[in-house]
Amino acid sequence: MLTASLALLGATALTTAATSASASPTVRAATTPSAGDTTSVPPLNHVFLIVEENNGFQDIIGNPAAPNLNHLASTFGLETDYFGVSPCCSESNYVQLLGGTSFANVQSDDAYWKNTVPATPNLITQLNSAHVSWKAYLQSLPYAGYQGICYPAKCNGAPDSDPLYVSKHDGIQNFTENWTTADWNRQVPIGQLHADLASGDVPRFGYIIPDECHDMHGDPPYCVDSGNEGDPQNQHLTSVGDAYLGHLVSAITGASFWAKGNNAIIITFDEGDDSSGCCDANPGAGQVATVVVTSHGPRGVQDATPANHYSTLSSIEHALSLPCLNDACDTANVLPMSSLLAVTGSRAIATTVQPQRNWPTPTPSQPAESLSYTPPAPGAGGWTVQPAQLLGTNDNSLGAIAGSSPADAWAVGDYLPDADNSNQDATLTFAEHYDGTAWTVVRTPNAGVNFNSFYGLAAKDGYAWAVGEYLNKAFQDRALLETWNGSAWSIAAIPQPGTRRDMLFGASALSKDNAWVVGDQEGKNGIFETLAEHWDGTNWTVVPTPDPGGAGNHLYAVDAVSADNVWAAGQALTGSGPDQPLVEHWDGRSWSVVTIAGAGSQDLLLDAVTTGPGGQVWTAGEADSPDGGGQPLIEHFTPGEGWQVAHVPALPGGANWGNLYGLAVNDGTAWAVGTYVDPGTDNNNELVLRSDNGSWHVATVAAPGSGSNLPGGIATIGGHLWLTGVFDDGGSRLPLIETR
Repeated sequence: MLTASLALLGATALTTAATSASASPTVRAATTPSAGDTTSVPPLNHVFLIVEENNGFQDIIGNPAAPNLNHLASTFGLETDYFGVSPCCSESNYVQLLGGTSFANVQSDDAYWKNTVPATPNLITQLNSAHVSWKAYLQSLPYAGYQGICYPAKCNGAPDSDPLYVSKHDGIQNFTENWTTADWNRQVPIGQLHADLASGDVPRFGYIIPDECHDMHGDPPYCVDSGNEGDPQNQHLTSVGDAYLGHLVSAITGASFWAKGNNAIIITFDEGDDSSGCCDANPGAGQVATVVVTSHGPRGVQDATPANHYSTLSSIEHALSLPCLNDACDTANVLPMSSLLAVTGSRAIATTVQPQRNWPTPTPSQPAESLSYTPPAPGAGGWTVQPAQLLGTNDNSLGAIAGSSPADAWAVGDYLPDADNSNQDATLTFAEHYDGTAWTVVRTPNAGVNFNSFYGLAAKDGYAWAVGEYLNKAFQDRALLETWNGSAWSIAAIPQPGTRRDMLFGASALSKDNAWVVGDQEGKNGIFETLAEHWDGTNWTVVPTPDPGGAGNHLYAVDAVSADNVWAAGQALTGSGPDQPLVEHWDGRSWSVVTIAGAGSQDLLLDAVTTGPGGQVWTAGEADSPDGGGQPLIEHFTPGEGWQVAHVPALPGGANWGNLYGLAVNDGTAWAVGTYVDPGTDNNNELVLRSDNGSWHVATVAAPGSGSNLPGGIATIGGHLWLTGVFDDGGSRLPLIETR
């Protein structure tokens, strides 16, 4: 039976289930099917496909960090010459697995509405046409039919704030033929798998995708980064993902339907370590481990027949009596996995979950790093690029900026160490200070064993508050707040109300004794809730905030005007879509939800909020939909007129994926900063909007990077605008600071 933890989110250890299993039999070689044999895969009652991430064959088979996958490989069937199909990226491999051929317009991991495959048959349309039941079980999907590209939906910007669920690891949505209400609603949270197995109402095809913390890939801030193959950090990710996989397979093989029919589970990886390939896809995506578990099929079999994702598609089509698609029809070069899917009459096995191995990651250290400055760059549009100091030579990312005066400003984010005796995969907090003359790095403490990052910042009266999150020794997300008292940074002791995680994204201060920070928290039920904490000069306390969304609530920004006038912005998920923008207000006594313009048919997310003269309020973020893509969003409140959605110009170059992350008002003029994905280069280009008398237009800004330029934050300090973010010239990320 599927444990309750599979229905929840997060990278937590999974308990070992007690089920029976036979001893692993002796491994024997399989007989290679003859070319053109299209009847060798028998009809099957149910087929499950589980896709893991980014590990080559040798990274998994024989690796002690993956006892479950190795046990399944030796007990059932293992393809020993199997490959991914696209050297490009994850998304392309998933799309080709479902579509059976390469698609020229899917050559990146961008949003599915940028990488569409229009009017093209695929496995999902085949299943629908044949009236074969199916579901996609997607871990960390917030609700059935969710149409976002990620969740939590704040998954872009600077610094990185990556999510748990990502649509790039699905592939169904890339095909516009699948944009029907019925198809969206068959893509469900993985907790539904438990209910379906318990009820016996099991679809004939089950497509199972673990989230980024359970697919052996990794994705800070919710879990550690993947590191280098075989190092302790990568082994930890492998052990967590392998344990989760063991529970998935045990839940399926232990369900009542399993022994009653001819059923199979195919487990594969999207891509491996190189571009080797076969079977109409060479170059491919490297050799990967592919294991086939059957209810009444072969035991202890290895098959050396060359195979790839087209072979998996062909196998599923044969097993479910579907016609072939594209390269899956090439019976001369693409063979189904007949030997591993054969029905032999063997006894069904309810698999045992192997205990998870413990692989602690190295504790981060902060040795001395080299110091340098970003190279000179020309300004533009009245903006001047400031020399920013680099700590070492690895990524240096900034995302928030604030200051008490023109001679006392801060910018914060994170960096990757590169000293020889450091854990070079551990993200550490990063801060730079401006004294009126130059920006210099000021070292900050780190609370987490592996990941530490700042996302928001406030400064007042010579004090500063930087907020973000870290991973503790149990690899749980915890809220991070560090304070600058005029001479040093220190980690503040703050409440951590979330059972599973707490994260902070925004900060604002009225004085050194009155500050607010906001973010989100997650409890045992796996649903995110809003989080606001207040500093009264002595203590930090959690202040209750509303949670209007039944499927999730987040606060990403805050702006304090006075003791009885504080604004916060984020997102609320209704559970059926579209997702709503969330604005909350503090009146000195309590927080309440403010009604603003609704989503219509789009999902709305607010990443920024700011206030201006005369009681005006602006919020900014993005409006997303499959048809419209991701478009910048600004909403404006004027006393006496209420809230209105601002008309913003179209993204440059016909782009259909853009976001706004920061807002500021200077001398009565509102500014918004963010990025858009250039359709020609696939770079993230700077997007700066300016409001002149209520009319927004694209403003020119300096772009020092030959690659991507990502403004992440903007602030008014001493009558001047300051912008911060990251840029690159084809190498590591460099800190970006500009002023106007």
